[in-house]
Amino acid sequence: MSFYQSGQPATVIYQADPAVVQHLHGVRESLHHSCKPYLNHKVSVQTIDGQVHEGTIAGMDNKHMYLMVAGSTDMVRGYYNPYYKPYPGPGYPYPYPYPYPGNAILPLVLFELLAISLI
Repeated sequence: MSFYQSGQPATVIYQADPAVVQHLHGVRESLHHSCKPYLNHKVSVQTIDGQVHEGTIAGMDNKHMYLMVAGSTDMVRGYYNPYYKPYPGPGYPYPYPYPYPGNAILPLVLFELLAISLI
């Protein structure tokens, strides 16, 4: 990241209301604690923008839910798994070069989630 120093003080364009920041921290913490017991469960997730994703909760941290979604080889939905390799055929020493062939991990920001339901 680069910074431009003009010698003048920076003009603040936007600053979040401290009450909003505190509320978002609470929402994020609540979602984290609510979803963590459902790791490796299939869920349907709706974002505040109305997008719906179905997949398996692959992991969580304090900012993101990582949803494993079924990818396709034709990339119709735009998910891309750089590790996807089709099954090479009989005689290959391992079943797959990657443990989840065709799947991709979709990181979702916790405070942008509207609804999460088990499927």
